[in-house]
Amino acid sequence: MPIINDSGSPIVRAGINGHPAALIVDTGATTSVIGSAYISPFGLEVMGPVGTMTGVGGSELVQAVRIKSLEMGPSSAKNFAVIAGGKFGGHADGLPVVGLFGQEFLANYDTIVDVPDHVVQLVRTEDCSFPTPGWDGTVHKIPVTHSSTDGLKTRLQIKINGKPAEAILDTGASSTLVTMSAARRAGVTQAMLNNDPVMPGYGVTRDPIKIYRHFFSTLEIGDIVFRNIRLDVVDDLSESDVLLGSDFLKHYRVWISRDDYLYAQHDKDIPAADAGQSTASQP
Repeated sequence: MPIINDSGSPIVRAGINGHPAALIVDTGATTSVIGSAYISPFGLEVMGPVGTMTGVGGSELVQAVRIKSLEMGPSSAKNFAVIAGGKFGGHADGLPVVGLFGQEFLANYDTIVDVPDHVVQLVRTEDCSFPTPGWDGTVHKIPVTHSSTDGLKTRLQIKINGKPAEAILDTGASSTLVTMSAARRAGVTQAMLNNDPVMPGYGVTRDPIKIYRHFFSTLEIGDIVFRNIRLDVVDDLSESDVLLGSDFLKHYRVWISRDDYLYAQHDKDIPAADAGQSTASQP
């Protein structure tokens, strides 16, 4: 599936009940979400309230809706339920961005997000003799975990200024977010934050949050080390110390294996003959 935007979270084309649209590929979303404003225009069948959706910045009551047909790339799905809630806006490649493509689909596959080459792939490796990337060049192998009690989100241990923190790989977050408590463990004081630029941030519910844009000495993800890196510090997150956002993916292609490893390759290590081609050596 081609990525149709040039920055931020990866966005791909979709057809929802025959309506052209675009969805954000969101590894941090337990389930797919369609914005409430698109229930009527897309002819979605309302099935009833299902509880509360919590994201960065706030919570919102949501309901289940039935989609008759979803087309994404060469694949399609029919007659299934998703969550309707949140507020979405903007366009990508002329298409309205209407929601999130979440883990109830992604978790059935190994997921390859290749921002440098502008493509997302979902691959099956059950019958592969080598179910790891057949990529030439330097490839980083990073341990991750996936738990059915956690919506099969991709969790990993990282270090900020040498201090451990738990992170979720969240391609739906446009930037990496660090909680205040994790920043303090990394040696950041409120006085330091008071000297940083401050900006508003918004999650799926569009409730504003306060973001401090702070430079950290190091961010370690497996054996990948970023130095003098600016990260966004927020008061709190509901599920982890850090949301590792799509800014991490800007110069990397990543293979999220369901065998509890993440493989990452910097764009400078991608062989020229491989750039723009299929990102996976499939069986």
